[in-house]
Amino acid sequence: MVHDYLPGTPARTLITATAAETVVTVSADLDLRSTARLCEALADETALRPRRLILDVSGLTFCSVSGLEVLTSAARAAEAAGVPFVLVAGQHAVLRPLRVLGFDRELRVVGRLADAVGDVVAG
Repeated sequence: MVHDYLPGTPARTLITATAAETVVTVSADLDLRSTARLCEALADETALRPRRLILDVSGLTFCSVSGLEVLTSAARAAEAAGVPFVLVAGQHAVLRPLRVLGFDRELRVVGRLADAVGDVVAG
């Protein structure tokens, strides 16, 4: 994967919505500089009650504890709203802290976006 940003770059967010799902894609570094913006975007998308909400963080190079809190809070909010939620994360920068903190047992995590769409449909 080729990244067009430098280490330390605040997270970038792209939202793609279709009739079938909403995908929120986050890249670069998810830290205190960008967690509030991502939290707001995820809350807005959850409030729209999409058929599926997929958070693709496979483009992250760093995820702080505050970033992990956003991921888990978004999953809980989606669940409370009855919106299926899947986290796409295949890289060490996100998977290791998720596992160490036990969040991987709380979240539905897949390694690729293609798997997220299939996982949500099957789930």
